[in-house]
Amino acid sequence: MMEKFAIKQNNNKKYIMDKFSVLIPTYQEKERPYNLVKTILKDKIANKIDRIVIVTPDKSLILPKSKKILLILEKERKGKWYAIKLGLKAIKTKIVIMLSSDLKMRNNFLSFLLKHFKDPYIGMVVGRPLADKNSKIYPFSKIIWDLHHLLCLREPKGTEICGFRKILTNFPRICADEVFIEYKIKKAGYKISYEPRAFGYTKIPYTLLQLFRQRKRIFNGHLQVKKEYNFVVSSMKIHLILSAMFQLLKRQRSIKLFFVLAVLIFIEILARIFATLEAFSNKFEIIW
Repeated sequence: MMEKFAIKQNNNKKYIMDKFSVLIPTYQEKERPYNLVKTILKDKIANKIDRIVIVTPDKSLILPKSKKILLILEKERKGKWYAIKLGLKAIKTKIVIMLSSDLKMRNNFLSFLLKHFKDPYIGMVVGRPLADKNSKIYPFSKIIWDLHHLLCLREPKGTEICGFRKILTNFPRICADEVFIEYKIKKAGYKISYEPRAFGYTKIPYTLLQLFRQRKRIFNGHLQVKKEYNFVVSSMKIHLILSAMFQLLKRQRSIKLFFVLAVLIFIEILARIFATLEAFSNKFEIIW
């Protein structure tokens, strides 16, 4: 039986938004969590926030002053999965907005995410991460996130920007946290929606080697979810990836794009091979 949705109707047939919570796991980030929380507190619907839960092992983390902020300090760093587990235990609202701490979100993004929960069949909504220009390999990361956008238009998948119904009673030791939430939401009978207007800029790797390691870790996590829960995320479906690439090439028609895409394909294939070998050996990057 489906739980009650977080946007309810009054006698005037207008939707009244219930309180919701924000969860931000963070590790070794300095200024970005502060700026992210500041953006959230300035949001036009910030009055509807019950708590902003920050989970971190960093005792020196500096945050804006607000009664809405709950800081949970981990005694021992066990990975993002554990930070999410601690955060969810402290959250009492039916809707959770979960964000990566390195994001630079657009102003007033929350209402774009939350409006989707007016539909009782929507269990999760994902926003649009964009590549931040903090690296010389920005063109490579930009293409990855552009492809991710085109993929989500076809079949939305968990991202660094997401909101979901709090149906989870526990959180397992897993590295692909957003994908696991996506799996649980779908298993409960809900649908996933994509909201590109809820966008934010995410920190990207500084070198192609770092990009390779990131892609290997991500695919390694997807393989763990597939192995343990028999769930295949959309970015593992080759026909969807090829379709997104053809759309991108058709829109831009650039020789530079073709070259960068060729390099990315090589990195991605190599990363998936190494990730698959690690998965066969039951090695998963839980803490990174």
